[in-house]
Amino acid sequence: VHFKAAGLPAFELELEQSTAVRDVKKLAKELCSIEPEHMRLIYEGRALREADTLECYKADAETPIQLHFTAGHAALLGGSKPPQQQQRNPFTTPVRGLPGSKGNRTSRMSGRLGGMALIRKYGILMKRQEFREKAEQIGFVKYR
Repeated sequence: VHFKAAGLPAFELELEQSTAVRDVKKLAKELCSIEPEHMRLIYEGRALREADTLECYKADAETPIQLHFTAGHAALLGGSKPPQQQQRNPFTTPVRGLPGSKGNRTSRMSGRLGGMALIRKYGILMKRQEFREKAEQIGFVKYR
């Protein structure tokens, strides 16, 4: 019997017509590494039930059985953004900035998220309020 799965090459299994669908899923797991509980088998537009056999659906060797992933499988994690990585060292900035939100940048002094109030010029990486407190110690002079 031929099997087709999205994103995987087609494969074939030697099965008897009296084989139960739950056993077919266990055999297919070895070839496509999908857990049987996350597998859905569809033959000629009909979903195969666990307790039924291939004989009930008159499965022949010509028409392939389609294998679908169901929710819960690791391959279905798409559709959202990947988890954001936290900035590890607040004293160095990545060359092209942190991917994602600007709010992920952290302050060098407090380690808190800076958002848009983070001063990045000259590699200062301080929140605006923290910079006002420490500016003279760093060597900045206010002329106005």
